[in-house]
Amino acid sequence: MWRDPIPVVLLAPCLSLVIAAGAVGAQAPASASPTTFEVASVKPNKSGETRIRFETPPGRLTALNVPLRFVIRQAYRLPESRIAGGPSWLDTDRFDILATAAGGAATSESIRQMLRTLLTDRFGLALHLETREMPTYVLALARSDGKLGPNLRRSSADCSGQTPRVANGRVQCGLMVSQGPASASLRGGGTAPAELVRMLGDFLDRPLVDRTGLAGAFDLELQFTADRGAVPAAGVPGGLTTAAAPDEIPSVFTALREQLGLKLDAQRGSVEVLVIDRVSRPTED
Repeated sequence: MWRDPIPVVLLAPCLSLVIAAGAVGAQAPASASPTTFEVASVKPNKSGETRIRFETPPGRLTALNVPLRFVIRQAYRLPESRIAGGPSWLDTDRFDILATAAGGAATSESIRQMLRTLLTDRFGLALHLETREMPTYVLALARSDGKLGPNLRRSSADCSGQTPRVANGRVQCGLMVSQGPASASLRGGGTAPAELVRMLGDFLDRPLVDRTGLAGAFDLELQFTADRGAVPAAGVPGGLTTAAAPDEIPSVFTALREQLGLKLDAQRGSVEVLVIDRVSRPTED
């Protein structure tokens, strides 16, 4: 049965929720013609609050109580497992970042580029891409006949030019992430498989490679435990873990198979990783 997670601590329905397959790896650390926000404020957040807020409505960026590593992940559209290096405070210090683009309007890609420039200008961020051989997870269809799970359905929605939204409790033309103390969920409408892979990768301790062969747009609902220490059961085909009791939320391995008809296989492979060379705390506004 579908159950909402406890408190929502992450809502990321913007930043271009439908991307083309392969676009993540194509994000270079720098651009020949960088753009900047017209106005930007960066301040430490010492409230002790655990919830974060990260939104990019048209022409603006609102990031409240966010760790800097999370901001870097959003700027380059990469999961944590593909960002290496950097000091420990990237995960512990929290910041409020409020910024506005000139004219109050900008594309999602422009906002990401402005955010990369802000990270360079205000945090002295320097990084580079390199390829590493490392453990990975491969996402594939769980059934040989290609049948999908009950919570993964091809979408009939036309999301061309549409912005992500929630209507009647359902996500339309986007993907929403919710996370509580013990569980997490992904809910999407008109969502590309590449976006599911990108968001799902944030909950895994290894880079995720998509070999589902799925294309097009999908409606989906996935709920699982938010324990990144969970591992697939040894010796079980497809990494299937023991089924959860009716009142328990399953691991991501079990949830993917039972809810979406997908599976995670542990492998090794060459992965493009973003390496942090230098970063410093900003001077408060």
